[in-house]
Amino acid sequence: MIKVLIVDDSPFIRIALRKILSSAKDIEVIGEASNGKEAVELVGKLKPDVVTLDINMPIMDGLEALENIMRIDPQCRVLMVSALTKEGARETIEALNKGAVDFITKPTDYKELFTFREEILGKVRAVYQSGKRVKKEIPEIPPVEPLGNFDIPPVIAIGISTGGPQTLNYVLPRLPENFPSPVLIAIHMPDTFTATFARHLNALCKIPVSEAKEGEILKGGKIYISRGRIHMTVEGSPTKAVIRYREDNSYLYKPSADLLLISCAKVFKKNTVGVIMTGMGNDGSRGIVEVKKRRGVTVAEDPRTAILWAMPENAIKTGCVDHVVSKEKMAQLLIKLSLSVKK
Repeated sequence: MIKVLIVDDSPFIRIALRKILSSAKDIEVIGEASNGKEAVELVGKLKPDVVTLDINMPIMDGLEALENIMRIDPQCRVLMVSALTKEGARETIEALNKGAVDFITKPTDYKELFTFREEILGKVRAVYQSGKRVKKEIPEIPPVEPLGNFDIPPVIAIGISTGGPQTLNYVLPRLPENFPSPVLIAIHMPDTFTATFARHLNALCKIPVSEAKEGEILKGGKIYISRGRIHMTVEGSPTKAVIRYREDNSYLYKPSADLLLISCAKVFKKNTVGVIMTGMGNDGSRGIVEVKKRRGVTVAEDPRTAILWAMPENAIKTGCVDHVVSKEKMAQLLIKLSLSVKK
């Protein structure tokens, strides 16, 4: 049973969250708080597995409460409840940097909240699972020589979800100024958040980071973050690849890691590196298969070190992954691959 503490200064939100979470057989709401100070006290008393934490509250806001919760109970998993605004995006990204695992966007009315029922339940379960490290053995992947595989610096297409901001904060700043490949990232994030997240990464990285624009021509040594709630793909040729956005409701996740990897494999063929990192679900697994079919190189984050193991583990289960590496070794591998051009 997942024990949840709800923290929000809105009685309407607390009631709605309680009804949704209590409807699940595997979730128990053990308490509620209307401000950060009450939340910190209840975490100490009740020891919840997961806290749903609002940001803007009286007496003590969510960011200060988060710091206190992490100090008194580092094992507690925190899911931020964020306003769907630019200010909410900035505060949410700050919260993820301070130890929150993931976030949901706060609905604007009672009816809208229930349209997010499955997302809320899924995220609470995922945040809870993020505290559980994978214990089973990961299939042994024979080492693949990364050198000399490509005709041009390969495109690097990354699919990532829960735990993604924290993981990208670690990996991307370790890419050097002379990194020759374009990097495209599909991260499950609202469209009001992605530009703010791109600016945040741009301040950390040695190569430029931006939210990808429709019709933009890919350039080496640049990182492109997909807009949220729409799919990013590439079209054209390896020497003139263009970013295209498209709607496709047949894919559960927006933006879809599968669609991004598949489109890159079609355009760049063997000059593609497909990467699946932390996240829930199986988004990206189909894309990994397509990259492998076209003789590209495939990479998965080691599920044992991922914040949430499901996405990389499902990619590995396809039998099409060439490299399984920890977050700590990911940048080093990407650098080797980007430089692996035939002389």
